[in-house]
Amino acid sequence: MTGPSQKQEQRLAPASLATIALLVIFLFSTPAKWATQHISSVLILLTLFLARRDFWVSLPARAYARLTLLWLVPVIGATALQHVQHLETATRWSEQATLILRLLGVGLGVLFLLHKQWLTLRQLTMVILGCLLAHGLIGMGQWILLPDFSLTAWRSIRIQGIVGNPNPYGFFMALGLVLSAALLRDRGISQTLRLVLWIATSIFALGILSSGSRGAIITAATGIAVLFPPNTARRISLYGAILGSLAIAYFISHWQDTNAHSDDTRAAALKFSLESIAQRPLAGWGFQSFMRIPGHSGINAPHNMLADLALSSGVIALGAFLLSIALVGYRLLRMDTPLTRTLLALLASAFVAGTLEYSILTSNHFRGPWVLLIALACHAFGMARHSHKQDTTAASHRKGVLAS
Repeated sequence: MTGPSQKQEQRLAPASLATIALLVIFLFSTPAKWATQHISSVLILLTLFLARRDFWVSLPARAYARLTLLWLVPVIGATALQHVQHLETATRWSEQATLILRLLGVGLGVLFLLHKQWLTLRQLTMVILGCLLAHGLIGMGQWILLPDFSLTAWRSIRIQGIVGNPNPYGFFMALGLVLSAALLRDRGISQTLRLVLWIATSIFALGILSSGSRGAIITAATGIAVLFPPNTARRISLYGAILGSLAIAYFISHWQDTNAHSDDTRAAALKFSLESIAQRPLAGWGFQSFMRIPGHSGINAPHNMLADLALSSGVIALGAFLLSIALVGYRLLRMDTPLTRTLLALLASAFVAGTLEYSILTSNHFRGPWVLLIALACHAFGMARHSHKQDTTAASHRKGVLAS
């Protein structure tokens, strides 16, 4: 006769399989921005209708809701003020509702799937790594099949895979590199998995090179520096040698000439963003308003997460967003476990990438990974609380045994 635990395992197996399939679709579709990204997002959101009180009062759910609403409420308030002022570039309420669902709904949905144990953290990690690796391999195939394929033609040949843009492609390869490097720190993994991770690391590194994205190099370097901080003479010397080599390679090549126009354009966009923020510092101009602001010229966006947030929703929303990130980062730093160090490295990488390219409000390339990272950080907070309770209970039990 089947016991209760076996029955539960059999009952949850289909749910686990469906959950993994759903997240594979979501995570693989996000870089490519396929329609399946939106469909899977809605399905993740709909799982919340199955949630009961035990989930809503759990630490991860409460932490995620509070940290997100901390800056999302000022964004909503700015939208309301824009409409009161009859601003032509005001955020449409439909866009505001979509942002709320994508930020709160998807993040809480992922936490609910982990809460129900339909998906383990290890499984989710492998799904993330596998999806990023698949994109990396597609890009490598595209690169190798080019007639002028070369390892040294950096930025003259810019691979984008099926992501559709070399900069986001490089961003996802950078996240993959940081994640695989973090997993390699675990001495308990099997030799087979270690070999796979080294292969994955090599593919991600080549993906960054083939993308020709300077932002991807900076993003990956940030994460690696968090994982392996320059706190010893050996590491300081190694990092110094790498930076020196890159500087020499940059100045003796034609890279600076190739990059000059891009740098000037981005500098002009940032300058216009700051001027626009100064005109409307409290309420901002609205989502995707950059090109509709009077006096605009040049590229289509600030290409800076912080400038875009302040320009769209005001400096109060920006300050609340930075506070939210600081709270997450501080807690991850204080916990100091292999999991939290990995999440801190990925969060630092994503933050730097955002300041170089993306918008937390409108970028489908960026918002999905960001939401997932914050959700996993909140899940880590819950795991730490559970572990602490277990340790406290065990200590109390030992005291009771000794007293008796």
